[in-house]
Amino acid sequence: MTATRLAKSATLVLVALIWFAAGYLLWQTTVPGNLQLPHVDAHRYWSDAALHRAAHFDRFLSWNYVLATLAQLGVLVVFVFLAPRIARAFDVGRVGKGVMIGTATTLAAWAVALPFGFAALWWGRRYGIEKSSYGDWLVQQWPSLIAQVVGLTIVLTVLLLLAGRFPRFWWAIAGPLFVVVAFLLLLLLPYVETIGTRPPHHTKLAAQVRELAHKEGVGSTPIRVQRVSDQTTAANAETIGIGPSARVVFWDTLNPPRYTPGQIRVVAAHEFGHVARRHVWKGLGWYALLTIPLFFLLYLATEWRGGMARPEVVPFALLVIAVFNLAVIPFTNVVSRRYEAEADWRALQTTRDPRDAIGLFKRFGTLDLEQPNPPGWSYVWLENHPTLVQRIGMVKAWEARNP
Repeated sequence: MTATRLAKSATLVLVALIWFAAGYLLWQTTVPGNLQLPHVDAHRYWSDAALHRAAHFDRFLSWNYVLATLAQLGVLVVFVFLAPRIARAFDVGRVGKGVMIGTATTLAAWAVALPFGFAALWWGRRYGIEKSSYGDWLVQQWPSLIAQVVGLTIVLTVLLLLAGRFPRFWWAIAGPLFVVVAFLLLLLLPYVETIGTRPPHHTKLAAQVRELAHKEGVGSTPIRVQRVSDQTTAANAETIGIGPSARVVFWDTLNPPRYTPGQIRVVAAHEFGHVARRHVWKGLGWYALLTIPLFFLLYLATEWRGGMARPEVVPFALLVIAVFNLAVIPFTNVVSRRYEAEADWRALQTTRDPRDAIGLFKRFGTLDLEQPNPPGWSYVWLENHPTLVQRIGMVKAWEARNP
């Protein structure tokens, strides 16, 4: 083995060790490692009618998502073959051609996905979950389309310029660069996303929620309420942002009498657990660990078709990225479920209210039609939270440790 090959092998081993060490640190949570969740029979908490209704509702949406994904992959495959013809139709330079091809591909994929979006809306309206009209829903799709096109234009411009200037090492620059971009978006977007939201009203419940934040050591975290009740009956809360932009957003559908004050406190403690355990930061860490290898694989794949610098390769590059993202979904879902489980554990530790935690999960099944125990394939590919029976199982395990 030559010195050069030996150096390359040593570098690869070192990089792999760093990757696994970083992954090990990100994997750690405060949930006891020996915690055993007891078996939970869904029929003890939901009626047969409720279980059937949730399963029927979820089954349609799951397969609708699968078909939409396959349709969009089909569009990418078609544009892989159409790309040379599209490139010849534009005389706007190498980078300009790549951007035009990428834009055409994005528009086609968006158009193909529209019928599936309409189907999901129709199904949600049928079950009383969605309230938006079809016209309003269509109008709401335009901002996301514009954001996709603008974002893709910037990404492709950067990649095509880097690949043209550094044909062998562009991926090593692009990976860290896009991690930095992701950091800036996580830092800045929450200020934009919470425009139009409001702080909670000064009520006894709001004071109790703020006290929970103090118990978790994140008492300065802003709390915002977002109006969505004119669009959906589903309830939700989320933690967004990092550092000074970290905040918790509650949908206004998460209110009495549909949810009791105790159940709302459990949700709040769950979200403050995300903030306290820096799950958004950890998500950025996993993004870095996956994105840099992705760009290396993209480099290897596009080299086979002449290199990323060629505008005709853009649809193929988008196809590689899409397939990679689909391939890692089971892993990213495992990571997400692990952090969600930690947030559930922190909520139990903070509220010490297992009764309302179980009541909350029961309502998710009856009001939001979340399937308590979805099929295995759906759990692996589509579920980024523990199932409702798993969440109730954690409550039971917590009760066993805290009699």
